Amino acid sequence: MNNSVKNAEERALICKKDGKPMYFVEETEKMSNGQRRSVFYYKCPICGYRVEVEQIVINVSNDSIIVKRRIRKK
Repeated sequence: MNNSVKNAEERALICKKDGKPMYFVEETEKMSNGQRRSVFYYKCPICGYRVEVEQIVINVSNDSIIVKRRIRKK
């Protein structure tokens, strides 16, 4: 087996519900109040279980930009 494929499999997050490899997803949205939000998570393609890794919320007001970042600890 190719070393890069083997390393990728070793780093993969495994679903706690059914033991299948999860895939990485990024969702970005513009909210109605003008904020922008990006969410990064792993999702199981079989059962839909997800583990949120990081969330970033950006708020732009008159002359300032506020960035809030939330990270999941291991």
